[in-house]
Amino acid sequence: MKRLLRYAIIGIGYGSFSYLLILMLHIQDVPPTSVNIFSILLMSAGIGILSILFDIENLNFLTALGIHFFATLALVITMMLFNGWIDSVINSVGFWLIFLTIYIAVWALYRIQLYLNVEKINRVLAQHRKNKQ
Repeated sequence: MKRLLRYAIIGIGYGSFSYLLILMLHIQDVPPTSVNIFSILLMSAGIGILSILFDIENLNFLTALGIHFFATLALVITMMLFNGWIDSVINSVGFWLIFLTIYIAVWALYRIQLYLNVEKINRVLAQHRKNKQ
């Protein structure tokens, strides 16, 4: 349960940042409402929880990525349907460009964050080994 909450919170962070960028760049024409924001936070938590797929050892990376990608797309489309944003958007090239750009950007940021965390842990371990000698 604690693990799910951690993944959900991380997802909310990435989703909030992405949504603020969308608003800042005027990609969304409709002013945000509290219901829109809540649905985006809920969707983002779901996407974060989906990231647990990458921790399943029996699941190869490409399979996990494919499941994550299509499940994320399903969550985005569901959120857009709920908010009434789906009418003309889903068939537009713009939607797919924005979706793919955000998906790739968030994935890249996640990988960079993961790399930096591993580097930090390795430095601490190296310092610990050095102090033991």
